[in-house]
Amino acid sequence: MGKKKITHVTRYAYPHIGGIEAVISQINNSLPNEDFEKEVLCCSNTEKSSFENGVKYNRCRFLFEVAANTISPEFIWKLSRVNTDVLHYHMPFIFAVIAHFIAKPKYKKLYITYHSDIIGYDKIMKPFWYIYKKFIEQVDKIHVLSPNIIESSKIINPYKEKCVVIPQGINLEDNSNGEKVSQIKAKYKDKKILFSLGRLVKYKGFMYGIEAMKKVDNAVYLIGGSGPLKEDFEKYIKENQLENKVILLDRVDDKELDNYYKACDIYLFPSIMQSEAFGIVQLEAMKYGKPVINTNLGTGVNYVSIHNKTGLTVNPKNSDELANAINKLLKDDDLRNILGKNARIRVENFFEDKKVFENYKRKMFI
Repeated sequence: MGKKKITHVTRYAYPHIGGIEAVISQINNSLPNEDFEKEVLCCSNTEKSSFENGVKYNRCRFLFEVAANTISPEFIWKLSRVNTDVLHYHMPFIFAVIAHFIAKPKYKKLYITYHSDIIGYDKIMKPFWYIYKKFIEQVDKIHVLSPNIIESSKIINPYKEKCVVIPQGINLEDNSNGEKVSQIKAKYKDKKILFSLGRLVKYKGFMYGIEAMKKVDNAVYLIGGSGPLKEDFEKYIKENQLENKVILLDRVDDKELDNYYKACDIYLFPSIMQSEAFGIVQLEAMKYGKPVINTNLGTGVNYVSIHNKTGLTVNPKNSDELANAINKLLKDDDLRNILGKNARIRVENFFEDKKVFENYKRKMFI
């Protein structure tokens, strides 16, 4: 028996950073090199094709981007040359669906990972709904990160029997540095610490977390990340005299992230759009026994951290509810600790990477 070939088709891939990219890397990591030949067909105007860690990255140059799609004739041409055992698309990526019917790649099984519905481009994409649905009808398996996506999506809900739920997973090792954790706590004079991580963009909802801090005392809100809204945040913080309550850390080095997760008392996840399909950063905080305050998006976000079990859930775009939830946990040490302990247990039971890897092999590729 030769190796089984898996070809992922996606908009972007490693070294690009994002949720879809992380899932592709996790699937590939779960499949042993001695049994699987792994390939990723993607777009990039900065990186060349390469072979890294047992994975062939077949990168295509694209002409332009529109409505979260990269338009690339080279992508269609390379897709037409694909001959694989499992052809695995990562949705939403409507250009890839159109390319699929034009290129007619060769495969034995057709899979998709359905990360989320198309959010924000519904009107632009409306002419392509028919071909999108036709494509999904042909799929053999639909991988989703949580059962919430199946229930909330009108696109894949009719195909429940094809769906396989396998979440993202994380390594449970404690990679923090005790001395640096103590330094972070001391730097903020032992105030309670709220932490968020992500790009400074609108859908992450950080502005609502910043606004909430006007009604929170004896705590500091640390936001790690960079992005186009940094100046807007800085202006708001200054105008509202929140310099001692909200700190923009800029990009936090990967080696330092675990120190911030462990140093914080509460992890804040205030995203406002359903394009936030999972939120693996919640898991990163939960593995250190931290309660999460997230928003009710009806996606995998609320499958990861559950209201009143591993944290609190509030309505999106509501800084008052965020402030109330923050104050509730800050004032009740017992509740905060119980939710944090439950968070750690949930990660151990459902999201440990070794268990997730085994599920990929057993449920999807064997």
